[in-house]
Amino acid sequence: MATTWTYKTGEAERKDFAVYYITDKEAGEDQSFTSADLEVIGLGIEDMPISPNATTEETQDILGNNNFAITAYAETMEVTPLRVGRNGKYAEFIDSCIENRAVLDDLEAWYLCVKRYKTATGGKCRAWVQKGIVELGDFASGLTGVESTHTVHYVGERILGGWDPSTGSFTADSELDTASLI
Repeated sequence: MATTWTYKTGEAERKDFAVYYITDKEAGEDQSFTSADLEVIGLGIEDMPISPNATTEETQDILGNNNFAITAYAETMEVTPLRVGRNGKYAEFIDSCIENRAVLDDLEAWYLCVKRYKTATGGKCRAWVQKGIVELGDFASGLTGVESTHTVHYVGERILGGWDPSTGSFTADSELDTASLI
């Protein structure tokens, strides 16, 4: 039986959507993390939109009809600003990437995105896990501390599921639909 998700009454507030850095890459890879492996990203951050960046295809057929299709998404999340010292392990990860001029696999991280405004029976929140590649931006900007900006390019498949706020554990949809949520 498919899981039924319920939206909270009233408008969702910005704090009802959270992105977590999964501090253990292996736990992110196999979705075996708990609260101890999660760090919320957000303290002091003024803007953190997730942009879909649709890939489009526009053609015209021989009859002169215009055709338009969205064929994929290349989602990104811009983090502005991230203050070193205020955001714990995530800020340390970004700072280390800047310091070491990280490339390739050293820029990979796992993220958990949680919609606290959308829940299932038993209290699990709608969520997904996805790998991101960090594109480093400005460093030491601003006058209120050491800040950096960066863009996370989400890659691979989004793994949809439910997140238990009491334990920090994640259950993928394929397991969620066959397990009891109560």
